[in-house]
Amino acid sequence: MFKLGFHIVILRYYLMMLIAIIAVYTGQAWLIAVAMAVAISAVLGYRFGGTEEEGKVVRMETSPEKTERKAG
Repeated sequence: MFKLGFHIVILRYYLMMLIAIIAVYTGQAWLIAVAMAVAISAVLGYRFGGTEEEGKVVRMETSPEKTERKAG
């Protein structure tokens, strides 16, 4: 299940680009592996630390005044 908000995915994208730019300009090829790890964590939705929040399903009650209709 994808557990990240859209704003966190965007922030991880910017972090990945920052690491990749630093790797290119400094000539440190090992930083590309770090940038790829950040990119993969954003795409797959991994979340580091924090508490596990499971989605809660709340069933809505049907309206008592309406009768059920049959298909057909």
